[in-house]
Amino acid sequence: MRSFSPLDYGILIAYLLGCVGLGSTFARRQKDTRDFLLAGRGMSWLPIALSIVAADLSAISFMGIPAYVFAHDLRLLPGLVTLPLVVPFIIRLFVKTYYQLELFTAYEFLERRFSYGLRAAASLLFILLRLCWLAAALYATAIAVSQITGLRLSVAILILGGTTCAYTAAGGMRAVIWTDVAQFTVFTTAIFAMFGAILKAFHGDLRAIWDLAEAGGRTTLLDLSLSFHNITLWGVLIGYFFINLASYGVDQVILQQYLTAKDIQHSRRSLWANALVGGTIMIPLFFLGLGFFAFYAKQGLAIEPDGVIPHFALAYLPAGLSGLVIAAIFAATMSSVSAGITAITTATLVDFYQRAIRPRASMSHYVKAARLVALLWGAAATLLALFVGRLGTIVEISLKTNSFFTGVLLGIFLLGLRVPRATARGAILGAIIGMAAVSFVGGYTTISFLWYSPIGCLTTMLVGWGMSVVESTGARALFSTPATVPASGERGEPVAHSHPRE
Repeated sequence: MRSFSPLDYGILIAYLLGCVGLGSTFARRQKDTRDFLLAGRGMSWLPIALSIVAADLSAISFMGIPAYVFAHDLRLLPGLVTLPLVVPFIIRLFVKTYYQLELFTAYEFLERRFSYGLRAAASLLFILLRLCWLAAALYATAIAVSQITGLRLSVAILILGGTTCAYTAAGGMRAVIWTDVAQFTVFTTAIFAMFGAILKAFHGDLRAIWDLAEAGGRTTLLDLSLSFHNITLWGVLIGYFFINLASYGVDQVILQQYLTAKDIQHSRRSLWANALVGGTIMIPLFFLGLGFFAFYAKQGLAIEPDGVIPHFALAYLPAGLSGLVIAAIFAATMSSVSAGITAITTATLVDFYQRAIRPRASMSHYVKAARLVALLWGAAATLLALFVGRLGTIVEISLKTNSFFTGVLLGIFLLGLRVPRATARGAILGAIIGMAAVSFVGGYTTISFLWYSPIGCLTTMLVGWGMSVVESTGARALFSTPATVPASGERGEPVAHSHPRE
């Protein structure tokens, strides 16, 4: 492989400076927490949709999906169809409720429906697990960057984390969304540039690429067996349905994006556009993995799957394009990290600081506090990334975050939304048993990780429902009236707003 050229460094530096410059342009437009955390609820659907795609596609996905196909096959590809299937449920169950209640965080709903204790516990769990995920994403990206550029791993982590933290804390949610749009453009261009280089190597012969991948067993798409231990079609469809329902319904990182929309119609459009654009981007990533396999099989070279994109960028792309690919790796991670920092800042400020510590401070105080909290959480994620390699592999950390937490939290929200007489004690016990069930399945069985989220969600709901039956006047009362979300406390007392109103 050749060295990273001055042109490559120039493109990478220009990209980083562009992100900071773009984010900083919004620094003076933050008059209140509504501006800083939700972009004033004035965004249109298209930038929101692109921002959601960018926030949901970290370097773990950008490098990991082609690496997975390179090493295995296409059996995860059918999971893409679950996103458009889940959008109607997201709109009906969550978007309508969040907009009616004018929430900043999803966890405010849990206080209005159950208790502040449950809200605080869920918000804290989200903050801690998302912080670990942010550190893992920074670490994964820094490994690739250090291998290509020769930078020390710690220096790469500090550049990634410091740059992202700077424009996020300065410009707030507007900066996150508009830099995400720019970053979406960068990594989309890189994907098609790499695929174009592979096509050129095969003289445009897609059939030759497919034949080599098929000979290597990489084109398997459907496993119709009923095994819970393998990656089957049923596991992919059911598992990804629950994962997407949880991610778009109760994960603050994504839902905060569509809560920035100027009205509920723009929010709905952003979700449908995200389902279309996200699938359009993810499909080329899967087939890029086939292209990499065919390319290296033709060359007769053995490459570690996780290193295939960095190796291809330096060994087979001209100067400039390799810099673009590395900028794309930066973009994929920075978009996710900036959205994550904003989400945990919102949870910290709204669910704890404004609600329990300083409920009557001035609006200017809250904006300053939000900037400080964003800087502190960004610094914490960056520092944790320096040590995250000691906590386990990147894949392990990612799976724990996505499957262990989101399924259980989804179960709590569905109890609150669909079981009118579900109680706080029932929801808490359901969550505890749900976490225990997922921990047991993940630690002591060989059941595929695709089933963790459904198991966590259904266990939480069943146990929570059962406990609520015992605690309430009887099981019949649970289904006597349609689900409603009270605007006041559980016993009729007013609930103080968790964010000050102007």
